[in-house]
Amino acid sequence: MSAQAHDFTPARAANPDLLAAAEQVFATELRDFIAELCLLDGGVLIGWVRGEHHGNIADLVASSAEPFFKDATLAYADAADVSLAWGRSMQVVLDMEFVTKPVTVFFKLVLDGYFAGVAIQRILAETEPPFSLDRFAHVLSEARLVRASA
Repeated sequence: MSAQAHDFTPARAANPDLLAAAEQVFATELRDFIAELCLLDGGVLIGWVRGEHHGNIADLVASSAEPFFKDATLAYADAADVSLAWGRSMQVVLDMEFVTKPVTVFFKLVLDGYFAGVAIQRILAETEPPFSLDRFAHVLSEARLVRASA
């Protein structure tokens, strides 16, 4: 079966409600990974982005994902940007990939001085359209390591 692309780039006419729902589900699954990633000093990350130290960023992403997701599920896609606009908070945007057998998600991870978020660019799924939010949530959950029971 070939992968079906679900393109959520702004230039495409995607359902904005479905995109918002997919991003909400995705961000919720990534919450602990993002919190772990944000433990690094922002100045260090900015230095790595501006110095194009993609290997350091990839290592940071891998080590931040390691406690939460199966090996090689989350990866840095070797592109990043920093915005240091006057009067606004610092913002770092990392191009990222979430890869499992049935689904690949290309997204931007936005790390702002006040918030962190995800912007999905494209979802490739081994399922026929239409895109199913329930299947998407299940695949994301399956990519996680087994959580210890409390």
